[in-house]
Amino acid sequence: MIGPLLRNELRMLLRDTRTILIAVVAPVVLVPGYILLTGAVDDRESARLDSATYTWALVGDEIAWGERTVEAALALPADSGEAETIFERTAVMAELDPEAVERRTELADSLLEAGEIQVVVVARQARAEDSLDVATPVLSLRYRSGSDLSRSARGRLENRLERYRETVRDALYASAGFPVDRSDVAVVVDDNVATAAKEGGRFLARFLLPLVVMLMLAGGSIIAADTISGEKERGTLETLLTSAAGRSEIVRAKLLAIIVVGLAVVVVNVANLGLYLTIGILEVPEGLALDLSFGQLGLLVLIFVPLAGLVAAALLLISGFAKSYREYQLYQPVLFLAFLLPSLAALLPGLELQSVVVLVPIAGLSVATGAVLAGGWSLPWGLAAIASTSIAALLLLRWVEIVLSNERLITSASWDEADFRGGAALFPRHVLTWFLTLWVLFFLVSLWFGDALGVRGQIVVNLVGVFLGGSAWLVHRYRLDPVEVLSLRAPGWTSWPAVLVGAPSFLVLGIGVAQLVNTYLFPVPQSLLEAFSEGLTLNLGVLQLLFFLALMPGVLEEIAFRGVLLHGLRRRLASPWIAAIACGAVFGLFHVSLFRIVPTGLLGIMLALVVLRTRSIYPAMLWHFLNNALALVPAELEWIEADVVIPAWGYAVAAAGLVTSFLLLRPAQR
Repeated sequence: MIGPLLRNELRMLLRDTRTILIAVVAPVVLVPGYILLTGAVDDRESARLDSATYTWALVGDEIAWGERTVEAALALPADSGEAETIFERTAVMAELDPEAVERRTELADSLLEAGEIQVVVVARQARAEDSLDVATPVLSLRYRSGSDLSRSARGRLENRLERYRETVRDALYASAGFPVDRSDVAVVVDDNVATAAKEGGRFLARFLLPLVVMLMLAGGSIIAADTISGEKERGTLETLLTSAAGRSEIVRAKLLAIIVVGLAVVVVNVANLGLYLTIGILEVPEGLALDLSFGQLGLLVLIFVPLAGLVAAALLLISGFAKSYREYQLYQPVLFLAFLLPSLAALLPGLELQSVVVLVPIAGLSVATGAVLAGGWSLPWGLAAIASTSIAALLLLRWVEIVLSNERLITSASWDEADFRGGAALFPRHVLTWFLTLWVLFFLVSLWFGDALGVRGQIVVNLVGVFLGGSAWLVHRYRLDPVEVLSLRAPGWTSWPAVLVGAPSFLVLGIGVAQLVNTYLFPVPQSLLEAFSEGLTLNLGVLQLLFFLALMPGVLEEIAFRGVLLHGLRRRLASPWIAAIACGAVFGLFHVSLFRIVPTGLLGIMLALVVLRTRSIYPAMLWHFLNNALALVPAELEWIEADVVIPAWGYAVAAAGLVTSFLLLRPAQR
């Protein structure tokens, strides 16, 4: 059934000229258009700047010296390879008294802002900020950075002045009997080992993947919006559901149709690179002088293909959740931003292919694209980048198929059994929305009242007011059973020694993960980490440290996250593993600081698994308490050095301890 369904989707796709224009025509036109337009603009701008007459003015309290210096510099012949430049001194300034320094400066600045002159030369005595050891006059060039003419005038005049300075200096050396020409002393020669092709590849890598992502999203978005949310409004999906086609077959056909659009974007863009940058059917600008082989083009196809599946799954998912085409459009900007930001990873300094960034979907593809275009491609690391996005795409595709098998999401029906029952039945659907609200409240309290409340005040307000108060309100609002929601049951007795072994083991592994994240993923200065630690323990003794930063979070955060949140996610998501991962991700985001999100998120996942395995929240509370206490108290009492390094065998022992702990975790026997 998938074949006929897919053919029908593609027929509908071919009738929609918007998708064809965005996915096929736009890339075909954009690349040659960009090449031709860039070349024409560069040539025209260069000719305009070379033929322009640049006007300059002289101000300051060293007018006589400045005039002699500038005139002598402008009298020098043009340098080799430099166009002859015409400089004219403005006649407006001649009407003012040279002694009226401030008046001349104000007039010159106004003329510069108006664009009537391109550069103002300020001849003045050296000041303290010039960092000169002798009292000497200096020249300062004022220009407008927003004007091409003004920038060009400053650069050309500065070049003439520097050449004149060298001429005067060489003449002084020669008159003093310097034995050789100054240019022969300590010669420094630049030798750029990066070829023009690699420089062009580095430039192209900045926008190639973002361009492909935007075209995939734009082209696929049209068919995704029409294929579910649009059909909901038309009521055509109900007819399809009564046919012999199963729901999974319908979803797969629609996914394949969007993937076809993404693959069309890949093929067209890579073909463009082959035609214009490999075969060279057009003369490209100097900055794009690439020499791509067909092997490199094949690698780019391999990199971009998983992206098509990820985009298709994400687009179809929001189309399924949207009740109408208009609601789908509200979700679109968020999805575009979520895909665009990681695709810009190649712009960040210090991110290379040989790093843990390859494990981040889309971001790994960004650095892999840069490695293919600019050099530095490594097969194992490149395959790891492709694999991370491929795995994410497969997981999301599978999840979309499961989620969209819910008839409520793929029909126009606005109500189902949960809507009529209300209360606890609606809670799983609303839980993430409420926790987003709690996150906003948590963030605003820290932002607006953080300094006034202090460490203890923030902890009390956030943990008691936001987490405990919000959890209690949700239990009351949806008429939930507190015992069931909070897993208030006794675990198996082996769970207690399991926690005593597992908490320190996981803490050691978490320290290792945090070091990897802070080194490779989100580099953080050591001074910032030290300031964060000092801010936590400021004016807190050991007992207060244990109470505010270990006991209160261990109890109240568990009630909110491994109690209320996990209860809702467990009933909303099909897999307990996915529920645990989602719970950990939300927990990490609540800790705001970028360098804490990953290790804290992993702790949240572990605690969620503890609750799911023991069916009790009490072991997770103890685990959380021990984790925070062991992380803070030994350092506070100076039992360990702040920069202690954990050896490799320590991580191995911790991993073995964590496995043992997980095996010992057991629910109580009924």
